[in-house]
Amino acid sequence: MHHSSRGLAKLLAVIYLHGVRTWRYKYSFINSSINTMLWITIFLLGVIMFVPAKELPVVAPQVFWGITVWNLITYTVIYISGWTTWFLVSMGLVEEHILHGLGLPLLLAGRLVTVLAESAIAVPLVYFVLRGVAGPMRLVENPWLLLYGLVAAEAMAIGYALVLATLALRLSIPGPMLDITNFILFVVGGIAAPVAKLPAQLRVVALLTPYSHAAELVRYAATGTRPYLGLLTETFISGALAVAMPLAAYAFYRFVEKHYLRRYGVRGVGRM
Repeated sequence: MHHSSRGLAKLLAVIYLHGVRTWRYKYSFINSSINTMLWITIFLLGVIMFVPAKELPVVAPQVFWGITVWNLITYTVIYISGWTTWFLVSMGLVEEHILHGLGLPLLLAGRLVTVLAESAIAVPLVYFVLRGVAGPMRLVENPWLLLYGLVAAEAMAIGYALVLATLALRLSIPGPMLDITNFILFVVGGIAAPVAKLPAQLRVVALLTPYSHAAELVRYAATGTRPYLGLLTETFISGALAVAMPLAAYAFYRFVEKHYLRRYGVRGVGRM
């Protein structure tokens, strides 16, 4: 019982830490949110211009939720793997946290506070821009399945971001610089558009992309567009990946911590 109480206290402390940091740097993440919205608007307008008016009620929500999923994935990677090098390593705090018994996976997972704060601004702005172009939209048909898909996508992103963060600790290269898949997967990985709408050659790529399965569920929950592999199959795959990816990432981190970090420390030695 005492151990669980300490674990809960650490979790609350991590949430408070990142909440305070996010508030202190509120103008930075607000600026990032607005810039994201403006950049995505270019893509939105390019897509909507070529969609027949009668198809907009279905296509517009699909575009909106595709961008929402991509936004969550992108900023999870940036705010976890990037923050590891830009702050923890540069300030020399990696060993400090390890010695004080606060596992870095828990600390880094707390960056979800900042991710959600950024998304709380960017996603509504994207909606209003899209609504101004496409008109009123029905965004949700099955809210629980929608939540399941979004949580699954976020869990996968946390796992992937932790892998990049671990590599950043080992190689002293910022995590986002190790991520070469971000925008490519948005276009060809079944996030921006349904897998069934992709050319046949790209469907294999999309199905091999973990996020596509969660994105298929989100689209189905929003517009009723049938998932390419079927609802039950995509639900199972999404759930399995949402559990497996963070666990595999945690195992990878523990391996690197035991065999490298505790022996040699990180390449970046911090600031004097």
